[in-house]
Amino acid sequence: MGNKNTADFYTALEEGANHLDRLNQTYPNLASDFTRDAVEAFRRIPIELQQTHEKETHSTTTSKQDFTEKEINDQKLIETTQALLAIHSFDDVLEILQTEHGVTLNLAQLVNLAGNNIYIVALRREAQEFQANAISLPQIAQLWSDLERPPIGDSGWTTTSVSIILEESH
Repeated sequence: MGNKNTADFYTALEEGANHLDRLNQTYPNLASDFTRDAVEAFRRIPIELQQTHEKETHSTTTSKQDFTEKEINDQKLIETTQALLAIHSFDDVLEILQTEHGVTLNLAQLVNLAGNNIYIVALRREAQEFQANAISLPQIAQLWSDLERPPIGDSGWTTTSVSIILEESH
């Protein structure tokens, strides 16, 4: 785990934890259980990943590519995925899981692993980034359809469903 990408990832986690912790303390009325738990998870993940890596390095029976369905549902992987989605795009999380952890998932599996609430928060952040770049709600709905983002509920992405995702943050 000594490569530059891993060190950068750990640094980003620590910086994210510190920043979120400052925001939680500065704006306690806006802090939530999720944001407080995220600070702890951000700080805990590098230690857990290092321990996991050391176990994998010393084990001769399991390679990174031999993850079973049970291991994909492992709590540490769930927590790692949730923490990554808090600060990275969907594509970046899929790539990090593949390159850093040897876990290959599709977007639907990632969403299932992270959980609906985390998925909605990540969608909201992505929609806000799109809006900051002058992308309209109908364009966001089309992008999410094109990018095969699983819709919330039974219908596909519409202007209304995107606006509901954005409104839930208020």
